[in-house]
Amino acid sequence: MKRIASLFLALISAGLLLCSGVHTAWAAGGGKPYYIMVNRAQSTVTVYEQDGEGNYTVPVKAMICSTGRKGHATPTGDFTIGGRWTWLHMIDGSYGQYATQIKGNILFHSVCYTKKDPSALMTEEYNGLGEPASLGCVRLQTADAKWIYDNCARGTKVTIYDDAEDPGPLGKPDRLVDHISEEEANGWDPTDPREENPWHELLSGEESEAEEAGPPVPGPEDSEAEEAAPLPAGQAVSYAMMAQALYELSGEGGLTNAGSAVRWAVDRRLLDDGAAQGFDPAGPMTRQALVSMLYRYETRYRGRDVRELGSLSRFSDGAGVHPSAREAMRWAVGAGLIQGTSENTLHPGDYASPDQLDIILARYSQL
Repeated sequence: MKRIASLFLALISAGLLLCSGVHTAWAAGGGKPYYIMVNRAQSTVTVYEQDGEGNYTVPVKAMICSTGRKGHATPTGDFTIGGRWTWLHMIDGSYGQYATQIKGNILFHSVCYTKKDPSALMTEEYNGLGEPASLGCVRLQTADAKWIYDNCARGTKVTIYDDAEDPGPLGKPDRLVDHISEEEANGWDPTDPREENPWHELLSGEESEAEEAGPPVPGPEDSEAEEAAPLPAGQAVSYAMMAQALYELSGEGGLTNAGSAVRWAVDRRLLDDGAAQGFDPAGPMTRQALVSMLYRYETRYRGRDVRELGSLSRFSDGAGVHPSAREAMRWAVGAGLIQGTSENTLHPGDYASPDQLDIILARYSQL
């Protein structure tokens, strides 16, 4: 088994959506959190959110997909999301999970199942993700289909286009499991978030093996600091403190105060769009907000590719991570920057302490 979730991150500009073959009818703000682009030629879905000017230029998620095979081409053009169904009976007699309507009977949905049962996956169809295979719908891994189902409201804009040269700014991800062999097939999609999915334990075991060769295990003082009790807001790391820490990490030099560091962070898009508009620099940061800011520093400022993402499912509160922070938290878990407490919890919504910031940055310096 091979667990890869390739995300080739790069700096982009508002002009990125003007590349050849990409429709831009809804590049301007439309009142919805996301805008979805499906590149048929690269079997890739890229989700964008709005920048500070209300344009959909900020890529937040990429998904591997399968569009229509020969004779059943997925239509190109601009559409809006309509209805949705947890399970849907397909025209070929199979079933799809988390179906979200693009146009008529063209849908986003999971890889197909032989019956309305999450343990009845058609494994060969999962292994075929990334190539044209459907009767016109856009097939996804179950977790990706669920993400669209959960996060993209009716009216969300969808553009389907062809660009054989560029899959999109985040690249084309791999399947979570590269190939499910006959011996490994258990009827489940490896990404299905249900607790009873046997892949969670199997993949967790792989992570444990990988961690043996991973970043150094923190000393006792580090563990105690990371497991500290919840902090009052006044004792937490502030956005200004985090901006100052990242500025010092950058080695640019020349700034003299935290206020200048905050402006530096805003200019480099290290704060999310909401925080960059009228936020309080002295406001406290949660652990997931701190990790998200470090993730933007890694990918936007340093321009590094993030190739391995950890699993949040092995933590008892992993489902509590905010959707906008999940990718960053998975990166931090996979890189060993956060390792959870002895109770196997992440505490994503707890305020981050200065000691925790020091530990995370010390681990980050060893990547």
